[in-house]
Amino acid sequence: MNARDDKPFATPCLCNALRQASRAVSRFYDEELRGVGLRTTQFSLMRFLKNSGGVRQRDLGARTSLDETTLTRNLRPLIHAGWVAIDSGEDRREKLVSLTKAGSAKQREARPAWDRAQERMRSRLPKTDWSSLLAVLPELTRLAEAE
Repeated sequence: MNARDDKPFATPCLCNALRQASRAVSRFYDEELRGVGLRTTQFSLMRFLKNSGGVRQRDLGARTSLDETTLTRNLRPLIHAGWVAIDSGEDRREKLVSLTKAGSAKQREARPAWDRAQERMRSRLPKTDWSSLLAVLPELTRLAEAE
């Protein structure tokens, strides 16, 4: 029996259960995106930037629930590849993050792989579970980040 046939370790801890599920789902999407040279985290940031245009780096971190160090680490290869640009804002200390034309093209190239992963995952869950997860997870994020 291989590791994929084993049931995941059950835990009463919501944090551990979510992290376990998140890692497994990220690997699942990463497998599809590997063919276009992106990881799920990179695709998600590019998709967010495509939909929001230029955004302050600190706002990008807040909206994606990424701390500054993690956001910087995830942006670095996208900037290096020329898919994301960082420019100064009105205040020179302010960093504006935006998707470049090359980044928009890369995001379009990667979209079919993401769509395949999304559909494959959707087909594995009952429709009501899929809808419930997509509804409750943003609320859970909001509640966890509430002061």
